[in-house]
Amino acid sequence: MKYEFDEIIDRVNDPYSFSFKWQHPEYAFKRQGVELTRDDIICLETADMDFRVAPEIIEDLQRLLDHGIFGYSEIPQTYFKAVCGWYERRQGWSFSPEDISYMPGTHSAISEIVKLYTKKGDGVIILTPCYSYHSDVDGNGRRYVKVELANDGKDIFTVDYDALEKACAEKDNTMLIMCHPHNPTGKVFDHDELCRIADICRRNGVLIVSDEVHSDILRRGQSFEPMMKACGSEGLIACTAVNKTFNLAGLAMTNVIICDPKLKMDEMNMYDMPTPFGIQAVISAYTKGDAWVDALNEYIDENIRVCIDLVHERLPKAVVAMPQGGYSINIDFSGYGLRGDEVAKKIYGDAGVVLNSGLFFDDIRGKQVHRACLSSPRSMCLEAINRIADQFEGCE
Repeated sequence: MKYEFDEIIDRVNDPYSFSFKWQHPEYAFKRQGVELTRDDIICLETADMDFRVAPEIIEDLQRLLDHGIFGYSEIPQTYFKAVCGWYERRQGWSFSPEDISYMPGTHSAISEIVKLYTKKGDGVIILTPCYSYHSDVDGNGRRYVKVELANDGKDIFTVDYDALEKACAEKDNTMLIMCHPHNPTGKVFDHDELCRIADICRRNGVLIVSDEVHSDILRRGQSFEPMMKACGSEGLIACTAVNKTFNLAGLAMTNVIICDPKLKMDEMNMYDMPTPFGIQAVISAYTKGDAWVDALNEYIDENIRVCIDLVHERLPKAVVAMPQGGYSINIDFSGYGLRGDEVAKKIYGDAGVVLNSGLFFDDIRGKQVHRACLSSPRSMCLEAINRIADQFEGCE
């Protein structure tokens, strides 16, 4: 089957869109301190996709809709078998249905894990710049402990093991949240890196939570190894989901994998009644979605390649690197010698493009670095880069 990713779908005016990023862009402009002055905004900010869901999933959801009853739901064994089958087939990672706990969304999952496995005042370590877990950590009365990834200046990131060892050695720091693949850097940690991180954590009694929701989106030729597969299950909890891979974030279907018997808690199974649409979407995605995800990866690969080439051509003073995983790139505008507010005004106010500034990710480069999610039709991504480049022309 041929899949269509070039179609422009109206997520602004369609009454069935309900898209936060497209229908309410004013929040992003307010956050940047930039006035919203145009109505032809391009949103490449929030990490959801502007592609229609795989037709195999839509067909099954239509059959569910035709069933016509959407009462209290129970997760069947076919659901758990579908989850196990996907990760065994795609990543060579084996676990049992009994190791899976459903949670209504990844933030809900991580927040619940933080509450259950740490106590108030504990430190939770994050490798930054990183997708924000502040609400899950600070919001639960824990301390957000940042360990900066080392950066070679060309946006290639590595782990500062000395800094990680120091943070883990502090007795009140009891958890590490791994973002793997890493968002926003696009880094995929290799086997040796994962095992070294796990060794540091285990020697210091630090629980690891590996957020692997981006693990299916990879560059051509890039492999991904789940942390639990690489390092074993001791002291490790994994979070997986269909949300990023299949553009199903609105259904809030996250699966938490716990194989270490010492970590299993009845409280992790308190959320046992997702919607019938969420249940069916997961079953359909994980049993029928292989070909669609393969095609998606090919399309996003090309999106990223052509957009990076365009940045190099039209924004020669900007720094951008090829990510190993995920569907976003980070553009560092510091070479233009502008203040952060001047950079933001050019991108948001003048170009009318919504990105994510580094401030959201605790990036020490702040408003000089902006993340662009390239999970949209190629014409839209290229137009956004060209609009931004137009505003930097002539900047010395």
